[in-house]
Amino acid sequence: MCKVDMLSSADVFVLLIVGCLVNSIICPPVTEKPAEAAEDHPDSNAEDVEYGLQYEKYLKEVVSVLESDETFRKKLEESNETDIKSGEIAKHLDFVGHGIRSKLDELKRKELDRLRSIMRLQSQFISGHGLPNSELLVQALEKERLLAHLDHSNPHSFEVSDLAKLIQRASKDLEDIDKKRRSEFKKYEMEKEVTRLEQLDKLDEKERAEAEKKFLEMEQKHGDHPKLHHPGNEAQLKEVWEESDGLNKEEFDPRTFFYLHDTNSDGVLDQSEIEALFQKELDKAYNPYLPEDDMTERYEEMNRMREHVMNEVDKNRDKMVSLDEFLESTKKEEFKKDEEWQTLDKEKVYSDSELEEFRKQYEQHVKQREIKEIIRDRVYNVENQYEKPVKVMEQQQNNINANDHHQRV
Repeated sequence: MCKVDMLSSADVFVLLIVGCLVNSIICPPVTEKPAEAAEDHPDSNAEDVEYGLQYEKYLKEVVSVLESDETFRKKLEESNETDIKSGEIAKHLDFVGHGIRSKLDELKRKELDRLRSIMRLQSQFISGHGLPNSELLVQALEKERLLAHLDHSNPHSFEVSDLAKLIQRASKDLEDIDKKRRSEFKKYEMEKEVTRLEQLDKLDEKERAEAEKKFLEMEQKHGDHPKLHHPGNEAQLKEVWEESDGLNKEEFDPRTFFYLHDTNSDGVLDQSEIEALFQKELDKAYNPYLPEDDMTERYEEMNRMREHVMNEVDKNRDKMVSLDEFLESTKKEEFKKDEEWQTLDKEKVYSDSELEEFRKQYEQHVKQREIKEIIRDRVYNVENQYEKPVKVMEQQQNNINANDHHQRV
């Protein structure tokens, strides 16, 4: 299989190994492409870093090779959440063919070469800059982190321990990414509210009342949007069928719908394909040209919709929606129901106590920043105060030195 094939298919591995951990991560599965595609598009070999993992290219290439083994693929699909989370699934590597193992061996050797290059550059940097011994400890810790996704004690072959380490490391890293996204969104919402309250404190009573009134009006405008369909239900999908696909709503066919939106024709709906189904729905509540609509909240809303659909439809928890899973979901009674989707403005993502604690930290940070600015300004003024006399003295000394030299000559 050519390299471009491996990169385009690699995300399946992430989906399969972290299905039990990461609700907001869905990765693009395998897409078989003709070999000549790499020649027509030279840039297609570029590393596609989607999640910010430093070993992401290696991860995707390993998956592409494992995906080509039908026996391993079936074992992976049949595995339960515990086996996936623990890396127990890796033991099935012993049953793949010799050709598959040879390809994995080569991938591991290349990855170790890449990691050695990184560590060599780090060592040169530390030596060249004369950094203290404490940096050597940092370097050692960094080495352990860099090598945590493979078994570096065996540099020659890809073994069960390599796959287990890769699964466990990716599971942990992607879980951390998901937590970070949620945490950053909560922080964003709290900072927005604290900033608003801070501005109110600066106003007199009349101005504060007007500002509060305007704020409530903006909230009301944002809330006055058309009803959002429940993501993934019949009404929502029929709307996509009619408005995006240009087809008669009365002729809606789930199987045809699936194939229409499986844009890379790999037999599953991946992250981008699922997210694409929500864009029309999101447009109802989030308009980038209206000041009352927040695009950061739109992005979080999209994540919530995707998580909801995956929880309802993705029965084997592999973070992909297969044709069978999709068709099965359309037969359920819930699919016919058209319950309104509750958007983010209907619930708070933080508690009052969390907001109060964040406000204290925010105010402390602002004070520290103001103190630093005062000190910087004072230092600048002192420097300016003595800069001119010093320059005059330097010029006078230069003149004296020039005269002495002239006299000696």
